[in-house]
Amino acid sequence: MGRMYQKMALCGGEGGSEWDDGVYEGVKKVYVGQDLSRITYIKFEYVKEGGEVVTREYGTVTQDAKEFVIEYPDEHITAVEGSHNKVALTATEVITSLVFKTSKGRTSPTFGPNLFGVVNGTKFKFEDEGKKIVGFHGRSNNAIDALGVYFALESLTTPFPIYKLEAQGGKEGSVWDDGCFQGVRTVRVCQDDCRITYLEFEYVKAMRLETRHHGVKGETQSEFVVNFPNEDIKLVEVTYDNPKLFRNTVITSLKFETTTGRTATFGYEAGKKFVLGGPRLVGFYGKEGDAIDALGAYFEQIPAPTPPPVIGDSWGDYGIYDGVKKIKIGLYEEGIAFVKFVYIKGNGLVTGDDHGKITSLGAEEIVLEDGEYLTGIEGYYRPIPGAPFGKIVSIKFKTNKRETPLYGLDSGEKYSFEEKGHKITGFHGRATTDVIYSIEAISRPV
Repeated sequence: MGRMYQKMALCGGEGGSEWDDGVYEGVKKVYVGQDLSRITYIKFEYVKEGGEVVTREYGTVTQDAKEFVIEYPDEHITAVEGSHNKVALTATEVITSLVFKTSKGRTSPTFGPNLFGVVNGTKFKFEDEGKKIVGFHGRSNNAIDALGVYFALESLTTPFPIYKLEAQGGKEGSVWDDGCFQGVRTVRVCQDDCRITYLEFEYVKAMRLETRHHGVKGETQSEFVVNFPNEDIKLVEVTYDNPKLFRNTVITSLKFETTTGRTATFGYEAGKKFVLGGPRLVGFYGKEGDAIDALGAYFEQIPAPTPPPVIGDSWGDYGIYDGVKKIKIGLYEEGIAFVKFVYIKGNGLVTGDDHGKITSLGAEEIVLEDGEYLTGIEGYYRPIPGAPFGKIVSIKFKTNKRETPLYGLDSGEKYSFEEKGHKITGFHGRATTDVIYSIEAISRPV
């Protein structure tokens, strides 16, 4: 089953490029490099489910990196402390020190320039009551500009993991937390001249709507409707600021983007920006007072769909024909190995291509009489896991005058095609050089 992870916001500067390692079973080693003023390099050895070790590294090696070994699986990292500051030759702040602490009470050396243990810059700390750190994200170029962590939280009954993205904004107000749902159906927003004052969400749970609201509702309310379940919110861009003297830092704007590319914007973009993003937004949390002070979100991590296996090549007798005159069927031990059709076009005949291969069991030919036409096909197929079709094991043809015998095996999943008032004038499907994997009919009104 799934698990919930807390993704903490980055601490540090805004330079470099963003990177995100995601989550793992644990961390085995950390390597850190430095120069005279900053942390220039970091490398992690992660342990995946099943025991495989993978390495991720960032920044620039300026000298031999020092390592800190975690005694996985009996030990894990529970806290990361550090500092960030502007240093010579950097336009933005960078990480200037790092310290790692473990579940066994061990502490790494202080990485980064320090004189008698005194570090340079604004201090930060990631720690949550002994919870396990299972991944890192950050920003880097020729140094480490910013760093954030993932904490492993409780196990869930959901099949996919949930990521709780840290709430950002102001520090005032009362904490609220809507939790997780299947998705979001409607967002309603109120705003004044400089901030978001009210949020109302219609969540979907067990195909019923549940409403949650926060802040102070104003006279004018805007609405954004999501076409759930065919559409989800995948991204929320948020700004926060202290918009007027003697007011708290609050959320000043919101921009929602869905999986279909639709967007909706509320408020006035002012202040510092952050992004809440993932495949499917399933809940919000934050802080509220007479406005929305801070906002965070829950996202469900849905794996990308596995593409169906490519079996055989597509074939098709796509010409514009008036009907079918002859059918040739070849069998093998497990079903249909060969088909070929001769079509009527005006006063002449057109022979289609061979599809599949004639085996030692030979082939049989069906010839339609004058005035006779195909109206339907049916038979059995054997499903192929992950594919939208299966292996054809038998087929029978219907005409306006008769039904042929069933060619092949009388077992498997049944298929059929017949449209009242229509006649079959062509075929297409998938096949290898010796097996027919699918067959579909093309018809037109009689």
